Amino acid sequence: MYTVVGLCGEKQMRVRHWSPPNTIASKWLRNSTVFHVFRGRLGNQLFQYAAIVGISKHHGAVPCFDHNPLSEFLQHQEDMCVRTAPTSVTHLDERDNYATHMPFAIEGDTAISGFLQSFRYFSPGDVLRDVQIKQKFKSEARLVLARVLNLTLDSPRVAIHIRKLHGSDEMLPVRMPHTVFSEDDAYLRFPAPAFFELAMAFVRRQHPDAIFVVMSDEPEWCAQQSYLQQPDVHIVRLDNAPILDLALIAECDHVILTRGTFGWWGAFLGAGARGGLVVYNAGEFDMQHPINKNHVVVADFYPVHWVAIPVGIQLRSDTQWTSLP
Repeated sequence: MYTVVGLCGEKQMRVRHWSPPNTIASKWLRNSTVFHVFRGRLGNQLFQYAAIVGISKHHGAVPCFDHNPLSEFLQHQEDMCVRTAPTSVTHLDERDNYATHMPFAIEGDTAISGFLQSFRYFSPGDVLRDVQIKQKFKSEARLVLARVLNLTLDSPRVAIHIRKLHGSDEMLPVRMPHTVFSEDDAYLRFPAPAFFELAMAFVRRQHPDAIFVVMSDEPEWCAQQSYLQQPDVHIVRLDNAPILDLALIAECDHVILTRGTFGWWGAFLGAGARGGLVVYNAGEFDMQHPINKNHVVVADFYPVHWVAIPVGIQLRSDTQWTSLP
């Protein structure tokens, strides 16, 4: 059995399963295959899975991957097609682009490589039907919210995802000679305190009784920030597996994002799907950085109904301030 899931813009796709001959699914046997090799961690993998399935559905092809990293976390992914692309297939590459929608044309068996970080590759409705966090992680997230943080359903819950670190394994491989990028290059910029203050004020104006739940790779750093030292702010200090943090974000009614794909997917699967507020850092992409310049289209990465918070200053590190262009 094989699951074909489609994703697109902000919707989802239908799941088809391989079945015995003489069923409707047998038609897939005659179609082309779109191959992909996963790269990066969970947020990146979700974009790639959604994009490849969406591209395949659009062309009537079968999506196939080099391995299956999602079955442990998502429902109905055990039957993902796993197969290495033969050497004879056509190879397409997004090149140095990553947060940009590329118009791939599929004619016959094709291997597509890249990070594919654009919601325009897939149907949101398809994704929301087929990309579902496993129930055990949802249940655990609800227990954390109710018992560890002692939160009830009486007040709107607002996830603040703070991606403080940006690991070298997530850095994009840009094909530029004699160039090595480090964390100091900050092609994904971390927001200044002004962003958090503006974003939280924006949410409070619409939901005065909101409770903020902070998820971060650096909870101790978060506990030292004055703008998070408020009675309506709760910092999750548990050493959670990434999937549990994703489930926690998805369980909240509204989301504030700082940078990266992980929080994006928590928002997309949760607040974004339920009509809640999704607020993001408009200065995330340094558009003059070589990794981003001419390789990123912000409108291809953030859905139009999500709310951008622009700020005039940007924090490059804990001690250095710089003005945005």
